[in-house]
Amino acid sequence: MRDIFWTVLFPFVMCAIFCVVSRGKTKDKRKACALIMIFAGAVELAAALNLIICDLNGFSLGNSVSGVGGLGLHFMYSGFRGIFGMLTAFAWFVTALFSYGYMKNDPNVIRYDVFNLLTLGATMGIFYAADLFTLFFFFEIMSFTSFAWVAHKQTREALYAAGTYLGIAIAGGMAILMGLFIVYGRLGTLSFDAMYENAVMVMSSGSKADVRWLFVAAGCMFVGFGAKASAFPVHVWLPQSYTEAPAPATALLSAILSKTGIFGILLVTLDVLPMQGSWGVFLLIVGIVTMVFGGIRGVMSSNFKTTLAYSSMSQIGFILTGVGMQSLLAEYLMCMIGMEQAGELLGTVDARYLDSEVIAEITKVFGMAVNGTCLHMLNHLLVKLVLFMVAGVIVKQVGSYELNQVRGFGRKKPFLLVVFLLAAAGVGGIPLLNGYVSKTLLHESIAAYGQWLELVESISAQNVKSAVSATAAMINLVETLFLFSGGLTVAYMTKLFVVLFVEKNSDKKVQETYQAKKDYVSVPSKIAIVICALPIPFIGILPNHVAKPIAEYGLMRFGLSHLIEHQQENIHYYSLENLSGALISITVGVMVYFVVVRFMMLRSISFQRRADGYHDIFPRWLNMEKYVYRAVFYTAVPFLLGIISRILDSVVDLIVILLRRTVYRDRALPYELPEGNRVTHRIGYIMERVRLLYYAVMRKEGYQPKNYEHKLAMKGTDIFENFRIIERSLSFGLFMFCVGLGLTMIYLLMVN
Repeated sequence: MRDIFWTVLFPFVMCAIFCVVSRGKTKDKRKACALIMIFAGAVELAAALNLIICDLNGFSLGNSVSGVGGLGLHFMYSGFRGIFGMLTAFAWFVTALFSYGYMKNDPNVIRYDVFNLLTLGATMGIFYAADLFTLFFFFEIMSFTSFAWVAHKQTREALYAAGTYLGIAIAGGMAILMGLFIVYGRLGTLSFDAMYENAVMVMSSGSKADVRWLFVAAGCMFVGFGAKASAFPVHVWLPQSYTEAPAPATALLSAILSKTGIFGILLVTLDVLPMQGSWGVFLLIVGIVTMVFGGIRGVMSSNFKTTLAYSSMSQIGFILTGVGMQSLLAEYLMCMIGMEQAGELLGTVDARYLDSEVIAEITKVFGMAVNGTCLHMLNHLLVKLVLFMVAGVIVKQVGSYELNQVRGFGRKKPFLLVVFLLAAAGVGGIPLLNGYVSKTLLHESIAAYGQWLELVESISAQNVKSAVSATAAMINLVETLFLFSGGLTVAYMTKLFVVLFVEKNSDKKVQETYQAKKDYVSVPSKIAIVICALPIPFIGILPNHVAKPIAEYGLMRFGLSHLIEHQQENIHYYSLENLSGALISITVGVMVYFVVVRFMMLRSISFQRRADGYHDIFPRWLNMEKYVYRAVFYTAVPFLLGIISRILDSVVDLIVILLRRTVYRDRALPYELPEGNRVTHRIGYIMERVRLLYYAVMRKEGYQPKNYEHKLAMKGTDIFENFRIIERSLSFGLFMFCVGLGLTMIYLLMVN
């Protein structure tokens, strides 16, 4: 099967089949549904692998579905898309295996599985999208279907987290849509292949207005994609959503769904603003802030899953830093190539700074940034699948994610110790494991770029200085914060390891119960965790044999052939120079662990040891979700809009009163009832006569008129006056406008 569309459609078809099979709530049917989920994940994984094999054999891949949304859905294949399509299917397969034991007693597992399949199909559609409309179409589906993951428990906390998640997703989707409109208006296309060519033409033509609008479009789309990637400052949905969602869903949120946001940012960087260093500086700043803030929150958190959530945020910062470096290096590379070809500086600058060997070296560094970004996305996916599945095992047995509750759970559990240590050390960048490889590539690209900038600043060509967006001082600061953030990763992973496997629970009976647990994880869950943990050491031990081919396959077919012309040679990852960066991060991590975790989290301000253990020491008043986003969008904005609406409503009422007293004066009618109208008069008269007839037939005495005519007249006046007040209000006018707009949209959809 070489049809990409059927790879995307298969999960939706399986969802329909699943809904039919899952009718009823018997235990046997729930078991059958779990097996169907595993089967669906395995088939999707086989389909994704088949696309890679077809691509390697030279088959042309890509197809379209016309008529959807007027533009149609278009799919394409590239190495990067193929790798992440395969990894997406792989993640769904292993989490389905893990869910077999984890979710078997969940009363809402059927609903979870339905939305799981829908999210899988939408995610595959994102990675194989050939244009921005197709990507946006599936991105919105994914946002709404994954919302059900966060709200799955239906507790007050889960619904609160789901509300935040959905609010950010809707706002992000609207921002992407606005950027999509601007791109289409300025570039005339939404196809990724054509967008790059048109963007280069716009930038080379010197139209500053069009370039500014492209930056506006990129900024809008960054809000939407950055929110899904949990980049600062649109990360506020992350901690509670990760904590409240089931462990398999959290693993997918961190490992896969965050990558869809990075995927969108990459496409914007490559196709909307190619070789724009100022955009790279923006991404670099956001990446560094995300990296450092996530690391600090991870160190200071006293909740196991919240620590992993902020760890995901920090690692996304590393990836964004890599994307920013790509943009900066591409700008610098094109600047050097352009100067060499034009020969503009040969009289003022030593020619050795512009020869082909220098350009080849810059190209190599650019390749390191691209490979490092791609590999860190892969490495982050593997370690977070392991870590969040381990978190699921822990909460299933302990019932809490609080560090004081899970203390000592991992003692005398060698399986849990090995897999957790591999994943924690891998994400911490410890040598011989996968995270070290990708972080080394990213760090070396930053260091090399800083050296080249120092060289540029030392020569006399002012136009070279103005051609690059970053400065050497800024890049040196980025390198320092990069290593410091690596140290924060080591610190919070050390905290979790010590809590689980070194320390004992403060309650001796609880500790004895933990150590007595033998069957704490099911066999399918063990298989899922082991499958994800095995590649971690292989990538680290054999980086040039495992990591490099994967990265280059994605690199060569990700639309970067216009920048990469030189084959990258093997890198000496374990040279003293490269190891020094990891050693600095490890040293920083040890210091942060002892100062912050052991000295501050376990001691009070008066330096007295707390009896109840770990405490979250991050200031609560810095909670951006509660005191910024919710305060602004849920309180301040509705309050201001309410005031504006009241003012506008009063203005409309004043205009109506003024018109009635001037242009539309009331006239006296030739005949008018004393009160009410003819309907109330006639009904009241009839009711009074019926009552009189009743007294006559029943021969009752003491008849007294009830004056029904007056009562109905008063009631009618009250009702009609209320209707008139509503009709005169701005709210009613806006409501009728919305109704008319909705009917118009329905008519247009039916006609087209």
